[in-house]
Amino acid sequence: MPTEKVIMKQEYVNAFLNPAKLVWEKELGMELELLDAGPVPEVNTPEDIIAVIGISGKLQGNVLYGFGSASALSIAGKMMGEPVEEVDDVCLSILGELANMITGNAATELASEGYVCDIAPPVIIEPAGRNMVTPGDSPVLVRFNSEAGRLNIRISLSEAS
Repeated sequence: MPTEKVIMKQEYVNAFLNPAKLVWEKELGMELELLDAGPVPEVNTPEDIIAVIGISGKLQGNVLYGFGSASALSIAGKMMGEPVEEVDDVCLSILGELANMITGNAATELASEGYVCDIAPPVIIEPAGRNMVTPGDSPVLVRFNSEAGRLNIRISLSEAS
């Protein structure tokens, strides 16, 4: 009999909100507006590009950062200081690094709350429409918007047993 997943603690999600906004502003020079956040029944990835960061330690799970192709090009262009015409390895590396910076800052916030965690290097997944199975509590989708486009963060964390 399958066990029902529970909604993860608000403090896990909150740890990603300020880091996302601060990293976005520092690295891209633009504001990141929180649109909404809420639990989702599964981790379906409709975005074109997903950067996955694994988390282990006191908390375990994954954080998925979703980008559309147009957003990816805009973000890479801002970080490189010149227009980027195609989603290539350099562009994907930039998206992975952006996800890594946000998660690293969130891990610092979680550690200050007593949840010491390690983060894994980013893994980039393409194309859109993948279903991801994540252990732990039901994922929470946090949606942001900026001049560069949308950023969707799916957070799926639970306390290690």
